[in-house]
Amino acid sequence: MAAAIEVQNVTRTYDDLKAVDSISLSVPRGATMGLIGPNGAGKTTLLRIIATLTIPDSGDVFIDGLSVRTRTREVRRRLGFMPAEFGCPRGMTIAEYLEYFASLYELTAAERRRRIRDVCELTELSGRESTFVSGLSTGNRQRLLLAKTLLHDPEVLILDEPASGLDPRARNELRAIIRTLAELDKAILISSHILPDIENVSDSIGIIEAGRLVLQGSLSTLQQSAAGTQQRVRLRVQKGKEDSAVEHLKVLPEVTDCCVTDGEIRVVVAAADSNLVLETLLKAGIRIRTYTENTGSLEEIFMQSTAGKVT
Repeated sequence: MAAAIEVQNVTRTYDDLKAVDSISLSVPRGATMGLIGPNGAGKTTLLRIIATLTIPDSGDVFIDGLSVRTRTREVRRRLGFMPAEFGCPRGMTIAEYLEYFASLYELTAAERRRRIRDVCELTELSGRESTFVSGLSTGNRQRLLLAKTLLHDPEVLILDEPASGLDPRARNELRAIIRTLAELDKAILISSHILPDIENVSDSIGIIEAGRLVLQGSLSTLQQSAAGTQQRVRLRVQKGKEDSAVEHLKVLPEVTDCCVTDGEIRVVVAAADSNLVLETLLKAGIRIRTYTENTGSLEEIFMQSTAGKVT
């Protein structure tokens, strides 16, 4: 079965600036892909191309097998785009705002009422429909923007910085909504600078820099790629045995670095021989209190794989 989102060798250039450079990626139904990258990396341009708002110079994007170039109107009925910026209409309530956007999808009056009720319940805006949009907090504006995006029940969601400006509680609630939408078999592509959120909700992750997709895969795949041939291990042993443990480990040819910091032993060892650390210390009669193999956070992977370049 074709992916719900299929990006094929898409390029977009502005004068001499290549904002998106031969990017390909895919997102199946029921899955969430997170896009991260430095400011100016090309993430928003790519999302706008997928959302049919910017035409690529070359390549194509398919939504449920439909080309964004030749089947634009049909594509738009299948996807919902949540932009990073929120337009704040004056003198309009939440209900009026949602009614306006629902009418653009040519829904009947009964369908509009039902959809508005459903999206307000999902985004926890129920009971606030008469509130003026201009008076909403940042968190509730983001909820409203997401509610607008979901009005026509799209199968594909493109979310650009949906957690921007949200406090920790609101971000946690947004993550729960995104997971719920994925469980409803929707394909979700989300761009964010908040790496823990991406790490928490994404089945796969793409790292973009200077318009190019430099890494792509599940978090575990990216961790393995970043680790390469070495593994970083942290452990604590019985008190008073730290120096002895370091002496036993430093003589191993597989260990390239070993030191003690605040009672914690930090070891860099060949990835294929990481168990050797445990085996060596146990044979030496040194009791191990804690042991952790550091697979690398998404932030560490991001810092290793990018150089801060912009398009």
